[in-house]
Amino acid sequence: MQRAPITRQRSEWREVADPSTLAIADVVGSTDVHVYLRLVGDGHLRAIRSTDAGKLHLSVSWAPQSERQARRRAWRYPTWDELADARDVLLPAELEFAMILPRSSEYVALHDTTFHLHQSA
Repeated sequence: MQRAPITRQRSEWREVADPSTLAIADVVGSTDVHVYLRLVGDGHLRAIRSTDAGKLHLSVSWAPQSERQARRRAWRYPTWDELADARDVLLPAELEFAMILPRSSEYVALHDTTFHLHQSA
């Protein structure tokens, strides 16, 4: 069955070079790191695909389009359709992925509006 999105995606994911993200990935031991951006009406989405302990990982975050929005703390999380689109476009179709909500004591967040997908099998 094909998933029918609630909203139509209007822009494409494009791979970009992001030295700061690549440096962080190196510190945490990620390999095969790729960074993607996608413009949306109120800002942009950033997706970081990497391999951690032999399994794929994708983090997706939203950022505002202007300094004014950033100063007003006009932040939001990626929508379900934006997250599903990133999964469909940036990860292999034959693999399954899960969002894991760890215990509060084990939670790590480098960016406030990030969701993480982990290869589940």
